[in-house]
Formats: sequence, structure tokens, C-alpha cells
Amino acid sequence: MAEISITSEEMGRVDEEAEKLGVPRLLLMENAGSAVARFLLRTFGRRTVLLFCGLGNNGGDGLAAARHLASYGCRVEVVMVGEPSKIRTQEARLNWEVVGRMESVGRRVVLSPSDLQGLKPEGAEVVVDAMLGTGVRGELREPYLSAVRWINRSGLPVVAVDTPTGLDPSTGEVCGEAVRAHFTLTFHRMKRGLLRAPHLTGKILVEGIGVPPEAEKKALGILPPPSPPEPACLVSACLLGVKCRWDGGGKEDEGVRALAERRMMIPVCPEVLGGLGIPREPMRLTGRGEEVLEGKARALTEGGREVTGEMVRGAEETLGIARKLGIMRALLKEGSPSCGREGITAALLRKEGLALEWVE
Repeated sequence: MAEISITSEEMGRVDEEAEKLGVPRLLLMENAGSAVARFLLRTFGRRTVLLFCGLGNNGGDGLAAARHLASYGCRVEVVMVGEPSKIRTQEARLNWEVVGRMESVGRRVVLSPSDLQGLKPEGAEVVVDAMLGTGVRGELREPYLSAVRWINRSGLPVVAVDTPTGLDPSTGEVCGEAVRAHFTLTFHRMKRGLLRAPHLTGKILVEGIGVPPEAEKKALGILPPPSPPEPACLVSACLLGVKCRWDGGGKEDEGVRALAERRMMIPVCPEVLGGLGIPREPMRLTGRGEEVLEGKARALTEGGREVTGEMVRGAEETLGIARKLGIMRALLKEGSPSCGREGITAALLRKEGLALEWVE
């Protein structure tokens, strides 16, 4: 069943009903900021993050995310686009004041295009766009326009909060110019306009922020519940087109590519993780993967060189990634001496309780 989408105006009514039920907007903002931080850490690791924040609740989400990121040891700088004394909501203002008391978070205020001249992308590794969100109205004005252009020229991975600045999330219209994001995290439900601008949104993920179903029912009527986030999955990197096979090629699969648009997939190549190069000699096992792990069989190249140690090490590294990320599923390439049904990595993952599927 297709995912239900709503407009930003409908989402505003849901927020109002949640507040009437006793869920403060500050709590929804906290949940949104936490979701952004978790996504950044899960996707990029502990990186240096540059957060562009606006004067509304979208900026407040970014400020809450900055605090969460700092608590995990990320280097964080907040770029407030607009005069902080004009922050429009109490919730966003509180988060700005908290960040102002944190020595671990840098702050910069941009009031005009010239204030961006000293800001260089070289010191950052990821950019977060939390400027306008659903608050975009008409053509972008300065300093937002220059901030959008700075982000698009930065060459850095861009994560948009709720919607890329300049894109109307209800209609999909562009307000002159818009941020070109690699990922967009929107909250509670898919926003209708995002589906019309994939060239600006990148991959869209819908994150829950704790909206009671009773609030949505009062605001919008009875709708099917939002889809829960799909658990992350390991995938043989070659199935995503990564050129890591023994012959230096990939084995891109359209179905796996499509699946990667809907869920978080972590590409792995056990042979490379074990220290084998690209390209490399074809390999064969003298027994099943389980037997190799028990020391009863070996992994040999076509030339007769033993690579059992490297193959077992690659399987262990792959399992280590799954454990660190809490992943319990894997989609693997059939026929591989590591990932195939009889492969070494598949045997180890199966032994540790992961659910495995194979692609021919």
C-alpha cells in the first residue's frame, strides 16, 4: 500500500491537536532534533557538522540536533540565518539560548550575504539545512538566498530537516532557488510536495516524533498508521554497483537499488574487509562455510594460494559491523565464496542469528 502523504498545513493541525492533548511543541521539537542527530551519526559517524538554522521551529529542530550531536562528541557549528532576537517561537528561542551556553557548539550569525564570506566548507564534513522548512513563503529573500547558494556550492553531503529550504513541501514548487539535499528527514508523515522534487530532496526518510494517533484522528480523520521505520540491512556491496568483485566489477541489481531507496542498507564486501585486493584471483572452498569456520575446510585461489585467514577475517569484520549497528538482516550475493549460501560470511552470520536472503 502506498504511503499516505499530507500537506504541511495538515501537519500543522496535527501539531495543534497534539498540544491540546498535552504534548508540548517543545517535546516534538526535541524528538525531531534527536531523530536528526541519530540519522547523522548512523549515516556519517562522528563528523564535523555545520547546521544552518532559521528563525522558526525548523531552526529549533536544528538547534536541538546540535545539542544531541555535541553530546556524542561531534564538532558542531550553528549558523543562525537571521537576527536571533527575532526568533519566532518560544521553543526555538529556548534551544538557541541553551546552545549559547554550550562551549562545545560554535555559533555564527548571518544577517547579510557578506557574513558568509568567511565561512569555508573545508572545515566541515556534513551540512544540515534547518532554515525554513514548512515556513517558506514566496521567493527566497536574503540572507536565505545566499545561504542556499553557499550550501549548494559547498560540495558537502547535505541533510535537509523536514524539507529543503526553498521547496514548498505541500505543492513541490520551488521558491526561486532551493537547497539540493542528499537526504531529507521529514517528520510523522510524508509531505506531498517532497515526492514531486526528488532532484532536490535526495533520499527521503520519514521519522516519527511521538505524535499521538488521537491528535491525527481529530485533525485529519482516521488514516492508516504511519509505516514504522524499516530496520537497517547489510547488503553485498556489489549488488549496489560497487566495483569490488574479484574481477574489479560490480553486480548491480535493480531490485536491490529500489529497496535501498526505502530502507537503510549498509554495503559490505567481506573479501575486501579481510584484506584481499581488487581485482583478485577467483576463489573456491574445499567445503561448506561452516566447515571452514570449524577448521575442516579451506579457501583457496585458483592458483592454489590459501586465503582462509583473510576470508574468515572478512566474515568476522562483517559480523562486527552488524553488531555495532544492531543489524539482524543481510541481503547477500549468491554464488560468492563469502556471501553465497555455502559461503564463509553467510555461515557466520547465520550462526549468529541474522536473517539472510540471497540475490542470484
